[in-house]
Amino acid sequence: MIEEMKPLTIAPVGPSEQAGATGLLRRFSDQDLTLTDAVGLHLMRAWKIHACWSTDFHLGLTGVPWSSDGRRP
Repeated sequence: MIEEMKPLTIAPVGPSEQAGATGLLRRFSDQDLTLTDAVGLHLMRAWKIHACWSTDFHLGLTGVPWSSDGRRP
């Protein structure tokens, strides 16, 4: 199924992504963020992603517009 979801990209997560995510976990320490949330936030910033579909409101913390209902943000 995931192979059919174009233009979905599976991003590798290495030391630099983990470091970026750790910085965001510290920045938003008052939020209930997971490491996965923080990696997503980091990648959206690093890759200059301008919109995000998610069911998790945390992915809007850095100002990237997000939608949970399938409509474009």
